Amino acid sequence: MKLNRGQKTARNLILCALLGTLLYALLGFPPYTVRGMLDRVERQYFLSDLEPLVVERKSRRYSSDFFPWHTTYLLARTGDTYVCTSSSRHLWGVWPERYRYLKMGRGSLCTAIDGTLYVAGSFEEAASATAEVTLERTTQVHDPETEECETTFGEQRTYAYQGEKVNDKVFSFRYREEGDSWHDYTSLTSLASQWYRFYSKGEDGYSSIHMDLPVRVTLYDESGEALETLELSADNYEFSEEW
Repeated sequence: MKLNRGQKTARNLILCALLGTLLYALLGFPPYTVRGMLDRVERQYFLSDLEPLVVERKSRRYSSDFFPWHTTYLLARTGDTYVCTSSSRHLWGVWPERYRYLKMGRGSLCTAIDGTLYVAGSFEEAASATAEVTLERTTQVHDPETEECETTFGEQRTYAYQGEKVNDKVFSFRYREEGDSWHDYTSLTSLASQWYRFYSKGEDGYSSIHMDLPVRVTLYDESGEALETLELSADNYEFSEEW
């Protein structure tokens, strides 16, 4: 049967849709959208009815790649459970949690993304908030002969920040200023990396270690009276990451 131009166009569109569906299936049904990310988290962590609170999109082009990497960070909640997850895309490929693992908290959650600290919880009554992040110089030295690891602690430093209310569930605290870098040895971004080191006896160099940094968040009402203080924490790697 000979097809006319309209029928040929319809046939080609159907074939494109089928090929696109096949490609999507071969890729493992990756989450290209925020809703797709939420659905994946719900299935994998046995959650339901997740709603997004904060969506942050970042992009970066590596010298070895012509096309950039795109990463979406998502802060969401269901009931009193809060989660922070991410998904990175490069061309057609998608890698959930490529740069960090999912973080989950009950009642509240604290996480840092690209220079901003986000604190999630029930903040309907809070008009403002402050956050204090405390760092402590930590050094671990491993002895391969005895398999023992000695940890020593040193100087402490606390950074204070004024919060901005994003919505009734989230406050944000910007801790990275314009021009901050790892080479600025007084910034939170730099010290979160430089102050946490692991050495192995008999070997040159060092590596960075993961440590939970204490984060104290104080909530205030409209009159400036303190409502509540939350004792939270965030990984030092979260503060030292560029994104």
